[in-house]
Amino acid sequence: MSVRFSSTKISSVSKKVDKYLNEIYELKDKIGEDEVEFLDELLEDVESWRTCIDEIELSIKSYINTEKQKNYKLDKKNKEIIIY
Repeated sequence: MSVRFSSTKISSVSKKVDKYLNEIYELKDKIGEDEVEFLDELLEDVESWRTCIDEIELSIKSYINTEKQKNYKLDKKNKEIIIY
């Protein structure tokens, strides 16, 4: 039985997103003007993706900042920040 870490799963799914997003990007110039209803739905999808990406980015940055803060120690007596 193998252990799958969250990072492995995220990396795997990220590669799939990359692949399909690239396919959509390559097809974007082939969208016809007569497909207005489809375009409205696609715009809603894109906005939803953007929101999701913003939330993922915020979560990652919050985690990174939290991890960086663990490496600082405040010397209250001398009022200095000690970086390890």
